[in-house]
Amino acid sequence: MPEEKNNTDFAPLTKLFMAITASVAALCTINLYALAILAGLEMIAAAVMGGGRALWKGISILAVFAVILAGIQLLFTTPLFLSVGSAYKMFIMAVSLFILVATTPTQAITAALVKQCRLPYDYAFMITAVLRFVPDLLKESKEVREAQSCRGFHPSRNPLRRIIDYMMIIKPMVFKAISRSENMAISLTLRGFSGKNKRTFMAATQLCGSDYTIMLVNLFICIAVVKYF
Repeated sequence: MPEEKNNTDFAPLTKLFMAITASVAALCTINLYALAILAGLEMIAAAVMGGGRALWKGISILAVFAVILAGIQLLFTTPLFLSVGSAYKMFIMAVSLFILVATTPTQAITAALVKQCRLPYDYAFMITAVLRFVPDLLKESKEVREAQSCRGFHPSRNPLRRIIDYMMIIKPMVFKAISRSENMAISLTLRGFSGKNKRTFMAATQLCGSDYTIMLVNLFICIAVVKYF
């Protein structure tokens, strides 16, 4: 039997729609007040959808990276307005996707893309496989930091030096991501993966009245933010 959707939860398609509209709105505006409103709305959405400490910890990490991004641009004489704006855009788009991944099983996202968006299964699988890398990368960043701490490495207090230290964390994460993608490709090949076969899904993807309401409200807010700010 297909699993029932919790009445307090939203359908996967609703969360996907919210993530896309928020990202598009962030790309279509350069007004810092509008970007701040979008970021604030995402914080409200994160609180409503839940996700626990892992979600808020991931959001805090993304906020740190946004600040680092703005600082790097300022070092290269980029105007403050553009530096803060690009950091806002990165934060909004990353958080929207992270909320989607943290509060929705990947199987449910795949089912929504295939059953409701009529996307071929191989393309839907490719999209959800990419989304699965987000929490995995955050988990691996923690493991890399813990491994470096066990070896006596501590980040410098100097902001410039700290940026270089973070690069030492990113390097092993990239290598592990490449290795994981190669292992996944080999596994799919050995299992005879094909997107042409007809598939059934156990995940609940049906929309209810609250889903349509949230989608309309979200679309209205994003359009208003872009048009009037």
